[in-house]
Amino acid sequence: MAADKSAAATFRLLWETKESARSSLSVGGIVEAAIALADAEGLGAVSMQRVAGELGYTAMALYRHVPGKDQLVALMADRAQGSPPAESGKDWRTEILNWADAAWDFYLAHPWMLRVATTGAPTGPNELAWFEALLRPLAQSGLAAENLVATAMFISSAVRDLARIATEIVPSGSDYANLLAQVIQPDRFPTLASLMTAGAVEDDGDVRPALVFGLNLVLDGLKTHTLAVEPGEPVRSPH
Repeated sequence: MAADKSAAATFRLLWETKESARSSLSVGGIVEAAIALADAEGLGAVSMQRVAGELGYTAMALYRHVPGKDQLVALMADRAQGSPPAESGKDWRTEILNWADAAWDFYLAHPWMLRVATTGAPTGPNELAWFEALLRPLAQSGLAAENLVATAMFISSAVRDLARIATEIVPSGSDYANLLAQVIQPDRFPTLASLMTAGAVEDDGDVRPALVFGLNLVLDGLKTHTLAVEPGEPVRSPH
């Protein structure tokens, strides 16, 4: 019951908070200060007391506007996302790739968002706007309605996780291949061994090409699927 009340309180805050803050001691002002702190020092630096100090108030003063840190982080994540990219008027595939590019950009602009726990479906106004902006071109692809949300979840999760890797990875370059060469045995790791021989194993820290290739592969498969499956027919489990 307590969790339900907390979720309801967060939902109300997300939808009742105005976009622009009239004063620093308002929900909008508190959220903006918390975002600035997270951008500068990471999500771990954000606490009600620290944000209050940044604004020149006590933590108790903040609690009159935001019930707690969980609600504050939810507000931060929704505000930091901003609006999704506007429709370009191009084909559905281009719209999805544009969406992925924009999502990648806001994650790299606010890396702390990748540390915000995903505790449920999107509920905030900006979160839902981004969700709608991805669902719309997916629907235009001809994908059955019952598969739209699952596909959107897969795409958004891929973008988020690869963005997380991009912010965490420490490039090792050719050293990675040199290290592997000491332990990779062709009889145990035949595929890796052949890739190393071809010079295809090197850690340069750039995961963006993996995102681009993977998304295009998914969209190729989506196009083939929608041409092969009767409209409205769901994807069947292989089991």
